[in-house]
Amino acid sequence: MDGNSPGKKNGFTVVRSGGVIVGAVWLVLCANGAAAGEPFRMPANKSPQEIRGEIDVWAWNIAAGSLQKLLPSFNEKYPNIKVNISKTGWQVQSRLLLSLSAGVGAPDITQLLMTETQRYTFTGQLMDLTGVAGQYEKDFVPSNWQNCLYEGKVCAIPWDFGPCAVFYKRHIFERYGINPDKIETWDDYIQTGKVIFEKSNGKTKMFHLSTGMLFEMYLILIQQNGGQVFDDQGRVAVNSAKSLKVIDLLKRMLESGVTVNDPLYTHAHYASLRGETVATYPMAAWWGGTTKDYAPETAGDWGIFRLPALEPGGLRTSSSGGSVLVIPDQCKNKEAVWAFVDFALCNTRAQILQYKNFDLFPAWLPAYQDPFFDESDPFFGGQKVRRLFAQDIEKIPPLYRTKDWPEAQAYLAQALTGWASRGMGAPEKMLTELEQKLCRRLNRERAPSSLKFARGD
Repeated sequence: MDGNSPGKKNGFTVVRSGGVIVGAVWLVLCANGAAAGEPFRMPANKSPQEIRGEIDVWAWNIAAGSLQKLLPSFNEKYPNIKVNISKTGWQVQSRLLLSLSAGVGAPDITQLLMTETQRYTFTGQLMDLTGVAGQYEKDFVPSNWQNCLYEGKVCAIPWDFGPCAVFYKRHIFERYGINPDKIETWDDYIQTGKVIFEKSNGKTKMFHLSTGMLFEMYLILIQQNGGQVFDDQGRVAVNSAKSLKVIDLLKRMLESGVTVNDPLYTHAHYASLRGETVATYPMAAWWGGTTKDYAPETAGDWGIFRLPALEPGGLRTSSSGGSVLVIPDQCKNKEAVWAFVDFALCNTRAQILQYKNFDLFPAWLPAYQDPFFDESDPFFGGQKVRRLFAQDIEKIPPLYRTKDWPEAQAYLAQALTGWASRGMGAPEKMLTELEQKLCRRLNRERAPSSLKFARGD
């Protein structure tokens, strides 16, 4: 989840261990990465008591805590496996790159951001889990599962997930006579923002949308309407009719006067939770934990309604954030390592425990059948918010990512910020230039479905 990320600055993952060094290591890995070994399979008829050894796990903040909480129940089943969990913080991903390059020093298991998984699967140095995890394909959110594959092999297991909806302040909606159930599209949402702004005499705006961080909302919207930055063959697909539709919506949002130009995850963003300057927050499920942490005194005043659709009858959810667990192929005790990953991520009881204690929304679909999803949440006025977030998530289209996704995201962010700063004109020109830059800088082909705006080809 985003609140479970290793460190952010202006929305980007912060790598603090020497960007030049890490970049050089990445080039070496890409050049020399060999395919991992044969798909691992657990020996037949081996009891949990027979599997033994000591394994090391890297994770960050609450993710490490959630795994630690599982150890008593794990050791009831696997008494001879000792699990050491290191809370490594923001440096975990760069440390992993260095360890993969050296061929030694990697943990047995490590957490990665879902958005960066392809950078590591591409190296060919992660364990091929197809033989043990392939059976679970239908048990995970499809859009998450897609990002755990490389050349048809399962190289990562989805952990937490970030389905999106809109958090709102009940007292503001009640004061101005607004029924959240009537908000079905983003145009309805914008119009509601205008009503709130007018009736509050300009005191309350609808939501945060920083012109310097438009890419966050863009990615939520582009996944919602089935658009792509890359297609399923890794070709640049950002210059499309669906992308243009999202850009047009962002423009309407910014021009409506109902947005606050504060960046996400800043003091101003968090402080607004406790006042009346902002009425709603279109965010992922993990934002609920953030709200409880930063504004506990607002308990009971919050509600959640489904993400508005881009058009009537359209999909009313999307995703943002999430993480996975991977196993470097240099791991020695593969049986013990898989036993722990299987227990932590492919197990309803374990997933519900992590959701209850650490607000990690599971990517494991069988967990949604647990009665916990139908319990009311007092913080959200007794609403059954977990069931709301779980609705239709299997319909979320996959957002195809490549090994150079972080670079592509940076170019996307720059393009959107530049477009907004220049008055939001000519989005076709902006998309064409972005497409050309991605093709050139990342050495990728243009998707056949690409729009040809005044390009002369």
